[in-house]
Amino acid sequence: MSETIDDVPTEPAKRADRLYGAFLIVLALASAAAPLFAEATLGWTLLLAGVIGLTWLMLDRTPRGRLVAFWWSLVALALGVHLVFHVLLGAIPLGLAICAGFMMLGVAEALFGLQRYSHSVGARIAMVLGGVAALAFGISIPMTWPDIPRWAGGATMGLMFAAFGVALELGAPWRHVSKLRS
Repeated sequence: MSETIDDVPTEPAKRADRLYGAFLIVLALASAAAPLFAEATLGWTLLLAGVIGLTWLMLDRTPRGRLVAFWWSLVALALGVHLVFHVLLGAIPLGLAICAGFMMLGVAEALFGLQRYSHSVGARIAMVLGGVAALAFGISIPMTWPDIPRWAGGATMGLMFAAFGVALELGAPWRHVSKLRS
């Protein structure tokens, strides 16, 4: 597929990618350490990733993968709200919400990597690996619920956030629009 000028992110979009990438890496560290503090931290990190992700999408004007990135941010936000504030807890059981939420996050993250990073093998691999980790965790929930090890959610979110953050960092610095025009 040939690239057009619209496919190349602007400098503000690259800065937004790098900033959100760094934020996700910090969230990855917080998520990995979450079982040591409180499991509610996992809900808050998902909520923050969703809110900041939607903000990031307002700054990022790159069309590739935009819909999938929006879906990822929306699912992270919804799952975070469900875990933190117990919204719809009576209507949607926690195990089902976690299972479906992580499966959707995994598929969206992998698709985003495949759609957005055709130019960067490292970024694409990182996104797909993060997506696979989230998808595997979501698939394992029905088999392990409610006896999930305390570390499993934090480790999964740590991998998912770190992969997304690293991919944004790796994918942000590609060529300028002026080089594509010449």
